[in-house]
Amino acid sequence: MVEVRLAPVALSEKAELRRLLDPYLIAHADIVDPRRRHGDPTDYPHFDAYWTQAERRPFWILADEVRVGFVLVNRYSPSGLGCDAAVAEFCVLPPWRRAGVGLASARAVFATTPGLWELQVYDATAPALAFWPRAIAAAGGREVTEASLGARRVHRFRVG
Repeated sequence: MVEVRLAPVALSEKAELRRLLDPYLIAHADIVDPRRRHGDPTDYPHFDAYWTQAERRPFWILADEVRVGFVLVNRYSPSGLGCDAAVAEFCVLPPWRRAGVGLASARAVFATTPGLWELQVYDATAPALAFWPRAIAAAGGREVTEASLGARRVHRFRVG
């Protein structure tokens, strides 16, 4: 069995994270905004703030100590109702998908902050629509709600 854990992304590793983030953002936009109505998907104005603001935290996903993805956590509430923490970006690299790494890393992320979490999923991303309810349940999520907001679904739940 693969051992999965999170590790903070150090400031010295910021460029490496950016090299993984940009293709992830482009692939996501190819699905949810193929005509680029919302502009350049790699325009990520709060990226640098992940190393200067306490409510923003970047993590590597490690599987057997190999970097296999990343998670960006912040406090942005997609519902507008407020939350203690939110998953902003979540990426498990393709070779590591469907091996339990995603579920294990989601559990690890939610364990970083007890309380009310939010995350949003675009309707066009079928794998994510199937994944997140399973991940929330596996992490012991309770008081789970899901709301449709246009082309997105917002999950709210408590952990810890």
